[in-house]
Amino acid sequence: MKKTLLTLSAALTVGATGFTASAQRDNRLEDDNVVTPIVNQANPKDVKDALVKNAPTLPNDNGLPRFAIVGKDRAFYLGIGAQFLGEAMFDFGDNMPSALNFTPSSMTPKTPGNGGATRFAWQSSSFYLNFVALPNTDNHIGIFFKAKFTGANNGVKVSHFYGKYRGLTIGYTHSAFTDGNAMPMTIDNEGPNGSVSKSLFTAYWAQDFTKNFSGAIGIDAPDIDITTGATTSTVSQRIPSIPLYLQYAWNGGDSHVRLSGIYRPMQYRNITDVKNSTLSGGGVQLSGTTHIVGGLSAQFDATYGAGIGSYLQDDEGLGLDAVATNVPGEMKAVKNLGLTAGLNYSFTPKLSGNISYSHLTNWLPDQASVSRDTYRYGDYVAANLLYSFNKFISAGIEYDYGHAKNFAGEGLHANRIQAQLAVTF
Repeated sequence: MKKTLLTLSAALTVGATGFTASAQRDNRLEDDNVVTPIVNQANPKDVKDALVKNAPTLPNDNGLPRFAIVGKDRAFYLGIGAQFLGEAMFDFGDNMPSALNFTPSSMTPKTPGNGGATRFAWQSSSFYLNFVALPNTDNHIGIFFKAKFTGANNGVKVSHFYGKYRGLTIGYTHSAFTDGNAMPMTIDNEGPNGSVSKSLFTAYWAQDFTKNFSGAIGIDAPDIDITTGATTSTVSQRIPSIPLYLQYAWNGGDSHVRLSGIYRPMQYRNITDVKNSTLSGGGVQLSGTTHIVGGLSAQFDATYGAGIGSYLQDDEGLGLDAVATNVPGEMKAVKNLGLTAGLNYSFTPKLSGNISYSHLTNWLPDQASVSRDTYRYGDYVAANLLYSFNKFISAGIEYDYGHAKNFAGEGLHANRIQAQLAVTF
């Protein structure tokens, strides 16, 4: 089954060029009347477009409320929304610990009698506030807040809280190194393992240079994820990372290709020499969306670098930004490669399908001093169908496959079939 799925995914992604707005990765957002203005009158499409522009860009990270208060003279739009995501799933193969995130690097071997499990989840449900003031003016202001129930003991956990003004975004959200519009749509809360998705406190400035060209540059809060040894230790970070990108877009901005980069300094303590040392990491990413023919479209991203492991989905929390070596007091950055390709097909205005394949590889530096069970590479496959009954209720079904291998050559495989009911207000 694995070879069949990988072959199908690769064959479908060959030849992707061009893009149109008709492609719907998530048809729950396509209706112009999905947002109903209340209190004062306004064009529903204008309200929707303003709120979508202010919301996060990942396709499964909804931030579009179904009702919005419109201020006098349309001076502001305020939407307070919520989305219930109820999921039922059946896992088989090796153990996937989380019912929310299908993460190949987190798999553990199955134990006798535990080759399958039926589970339910609702914690990716969310509530959010989406506020836009002075829309369609140079002084456009946006505030966005979103929280999910993924904290300890199903507690509320903030996933986004940021403000926007004149192209400046400041707050807790995705790094500018994340190209959410290029990520395939999945029911799985986490998504493709090799894609860039990093949430942290960030500030970046985005600007349109021409009708088609735009760019951004910013700073990400100092944050590292390293594996130290007997003669190295962590220290507080002092230098922020610097993400930036240059993008060419067409079809009214619905289609684009983006070249991104990031500079990633990392500080650690050299116990042998009794001093702090700094590693320089960084990476590049090529990403975008493209129309193929009719209702068929594609998404893609390719990321390569050293010291950027925690920016890639599957490596987060594994200490793979940098690792200690056998040389006393020395640490070196880990090289990382992430590849993702996705296809979307719109069968009808209410029914769409998505298929994606993603791969992530880590290369340890020479003389790395880490356990042999350290994550070496993994694969991720997802295929789904989404059906929208109306602007409030939709449903979907998805198959997920994950494969992981460590540096000892040991491999694990897991499968998941899940159904989702989404109720959005």
